[in-house]
Amino acid sequence: MKLVKVNPAYSFNAVDRLLNDFFQEGLKNDRYAKNEIKVQPATNIFDYNEFVKIEMQIPGFSKEQVKITLDNDVLIVKGEMAKEEKEEVNYSRVEFKVSDFEKKFKLNHELDAEKVQANFSNGILILTIAKKEEQKPVVKNIEIA
Repeated sequence: MKLVKVNPAYSFNAVDRLLNDFFQEGLKNDRYAKNEIKVQPATNIFDYNEFVKIEMQIPGFSKEQVKITLDNDVLIVKGEMAKEEKEEVNYSRVEFKVSDFEKKFKLNHELDAEKVQANFSNGILILTIAKKEEQKPVVKNIEIA
C-alpha cells in the first residue's frame, strides 16, 4: 500500500473554488445550454457467463437517431439530434438537456464481435454481446511408430 500526503488546506481550497464557480457562474452561465458541454449517457455493464449486457440511458432519442458501429473491436454508440434553427434564448436555469453523444467500448478477446444485438425501448438502449465459446484443449493420442 502506498501512502500519499494530503494537504487538507489545499483540498479545502480546491473544493471551495469549485463550489464558488458553480454557484456564482454555473447557474447563470449558458455554456451548458449552448451545447458547449458534452453529456455522456449513464451506462451499466453486466457480465454474465454467456454474454455481456450494456444498458445506456438515452432519453429524448429515437432509435433512428442512434447509430451503433463496430470498428476494430471498438463498439461505438453515437446519438445525433436533428439540428434545428432556434431563436436566441437567455436561460435563467438549465437542469437538463438532450445533446449529441458518442461513447466507445473496447471489446476484449472473449467477446464475439459478430454476435452483437441491440434493443431500444423507453429511452434505454440495451446491447447484448455474446462471449466466444471456450476453446477446449485438444487431447490427441500420438502413436509411436
